[in-house]
Amino acid sequence: MIYGTQGMVRIDPAVSPLILCDRLLTLAEDVDRAGMRGAAEHLLTLASQVLQPKRPGRGECRTRG
Repeated sequence: MIYGTQGMVRIDPAVSPLILCDRLLTLAEDVDRAGMRGAAEHLLTLASQVLQPKRPGRGECRTRG
C-alpha cells in the first residue's frame, strides 16, 4: 500500500504475486548461471515467501473458525 503526499489516497500494487514470483524465479536462474549460487538461493526463498498465505501481523486479529 502506498500513500500519496496530498492526503491519504490508497494505491494498490501494480504487480500480482504470481508475476512477481515468475520474475524472481527467472532472475534466480540467470543469477545461478552467472555463478552466484547464494544469491540465487536467496531469490528462491523470496519467491516462495511471495506465494505463502499472509499471516496476521502485529496488531491484527486472528479469526476463530
